[in-house]
Amino acid sequence: MNRTVRAASDADGVVDQMRQLVQRPKPAGQLEDRDQVERIVSMRIATVLMVLLTMIIFVTSAVPDVGPSLAKVIEAHL
Repeated sequence: MNRTVRAASDADGVVDQMRQLVQRPKPAGQLEDRDQVERIVSMRIATVLMVLLTMIIFVTSAVPDVGPSLAKVIEAHL
């Protein structure tokens, strides 16, 4: 296996470049790519709808179990 070893000065240069990229502020008001924003919004809406659908399924499946037992409790107190 042939490996290339970076010199210390070369590694320092890479580290300095990475540090400059991180420290450089992003211009205010610049939006991301419109397609990317649209995908993110679509994924979030789809996620919310799926969670809502799952909640509706669980709630409606629990209603037949709760209904008769709730009726018995109310009947016992009357």
